Amino acid sequence: MNYYELLGVSENATTDEIKSAYKKQMKLWHPDINKSNDAIDMSKKLNNAKEVLLDDDKRKEYDLYLKDKIEDNYNKYTSKPKNDVNYETYEDTPVTKWQYLKDWLRFAKVPKLRKIIGILGAAIESLICLIIRILIIILSFVLNALSIVIRSIYAFLSPFFGIILLILVAIMMVNGIGKTINDYKDLFKGIVLLIIIYVISYLLPLLSDALISPTTFDFVYNKIDITLFKICVGYKNN
Repeated sequence: MNYYELLGVSENATTDEIKSAYKKQMKLWHPDINKSNDAIDMSKKLNNAKEVLLDDDKRKEYDLYLKDKIEDNYNKYTSKPKNDVNYETYEDTPVTKWQYLKDWLRFAKVPKLRKIIGILGAAIESLICLIIRILIIILSFVLNALSIVIRSIYAFLSPFFGIILLILVAIMMVNGIGKTINDYKDLFKGIVLLIIIYVISYLLPLLSDALISPTTFDFVYNKIDITLFKICVGYKNN
C-alpha cells in the first residue's frame, strides 16, 4: 500500500484529513495499545506517511513517484515501452497469474465490461484446468490400483494356470501341437488374452508415472492454463 492507502485517505486529502486519519490509525496500531507483532512496524509506517504527506515538498515528490509507478505498471499491460528506451518487459518480473490479474484490473486502460469478461474467463479456464489436473491424478491412482489388482489375481490363480498348462502340454504330446491348437482354439485365445492383460498390468504403472510427471503438469499449466489466461486478459507477448 502507498501512504494514502495506509492512512485510508484519497490522494486529494487535505492536511486536516491526513492528521485525522493518522490519529485514527495510531489508535489502532500504537504499540502501547496494540500488542500484536505488527504494531511496531505499522506505527513506523504510519509515522513515515504522516511525515511525507504533511510536508508540501515531500508530498509533491511522493506524488510524482506514485505517478511514475502507475505509468510503469500500466506500460506492463499495454506492452508500450516507457519513452521507448531501457524498458524491461513484464516477463522479467516473475509473478503468479493471480498477481498479474490483480494488477491488470487496477492499471489496464480497458472498459469495465472487458475486465468483467477477463475475470470470468480466467475463473472458468482455471476451474477447467484444475478439474483436468484432478482427473489426471485420479486416473493415475486408478491405473496403479488396477495394476496391483490384476497382478494379485494372477498370483492367486497361478497354481490353476500351471495345472491347465501341464494338461495342454500332455495333450500336445499325445495329439500333436497343430491338432491340439485346432481342437482348443477358444482356450488358446483365452490364454493369449490373459498373457496380454498380464503384460498390460506392468505397463500401467509406467503410464501412471507419465501422467503425473512434471512434463505433463507443465503442459497443462503453461501450455493450456497460462495460454488461456493470457487470452482472457489480453496479454501480449513481446
